[in-house]
Amino acid sequence: MAFPAPPFRWRLPPWVGSPLTAIGIGLLLAAPGPASQVRTADAESGLRPLLLRQGPLEALLQHERRRDADGLATLQPIVVVRLEGREVGRLKGAVKVGSSQPMALLQIADLDPANPWPEVLLSSFSGGAHCCNDTRVLSSDAAGGGWHTVALGPFNGVVRAATDPLGLGRWLVVDVDNRFLYEFSSYAGSRPPLRIWQLDGRRFEDVSHQAAFVPLHRRALRDMESWFEQTDGSEANGFLAGYVATKALVGEFTEGWQRMLARYDRSSDLGLRQCAAGHGSDGRCLGAEVEHATYPEALRAFLLHTGYIGRGETQRP
Repeated sequence: MAFPAPPFRWRLPPWVGSPLTAIGIGLLLAAPGPASQVRTADAESGLRPLLLRQGPLEALLQHERRRDADGLATLQPIVVVRLEGREVGRLKGAVKVGSSQPMALLQIADLDPANPWPEVLLSSFSGGAHCCNDTRVLSSDAAGGGWHTVALGPFNGVVRAATDPLGLGRWLVVDVDNRFLYEFSSYAGSRPPLRIWQLDGRRFEDVSHQAAFVPLHRRALRDMESWFEQTDGSEANGFLAGYVATKALVGEFTEGWQRMLARYDRSSDLGLRQCAAGHGSDGRCLGAEVEHATYPEALRAFLLHTGYIGRGETQRP
């Protein structure tokens, strides 16, 4: 199958003011500019088809309605992608059960500069408390002739577009590190660090630790400062876990650790029992659980397991 010659790759300024926020990350992101086209299917738009075009690339979002084995109505967003009128792939989003109200986001953006065509992104919400956002991208290979799907998630929260938060022409998926949610506090008391995903061929790579993104983490830290002005420190341990992790991302782990020691809640036992092996579908730990004596001990083990600190930092401060 012959495909047209790849287009000029557009590079335009970042966007401002994302309406799609989760635990404050909207404050750190720019919103999609002209190089990124976005449409959202929600209660206002209803179930009518949504179409995006960028040059010869076209993406059509529609919803498929069915009933599951229990007779409950289901709704699933499906995107058909065409290049010069020829179908090159499809994206299927999260199945929403028991609801006729869609929640899906369709976007065309340049997530991978290594290939000649922009990507088509589908972000969809399954419904339920805090869960779940499923993100899928249809991307071409380096030659521009073959197309493949790359999945990311599911993650907590509603639909989310890719952004260009540094204004460098590289579109990224910026979320929060879901591993921190409920670990040391309730969902509302958690304040996870940012987690930044970059499309690299057939996979999304976590680039949160790269030096280029330190400005984003410093902006997050500035937003966190107001917490330290509180007098009650409600659910302190959930907040402080994300704070220390973010300080580690900017090379200030020791300073963050000392500040945590002065403010953590010694009466809370949330997070002292940890499962490093992960949990199975039944919620049970796949390995032996470890019981920590104190919050600092548990936090240090957690940050080591999640890659925020190295083994050389486990003996200090």
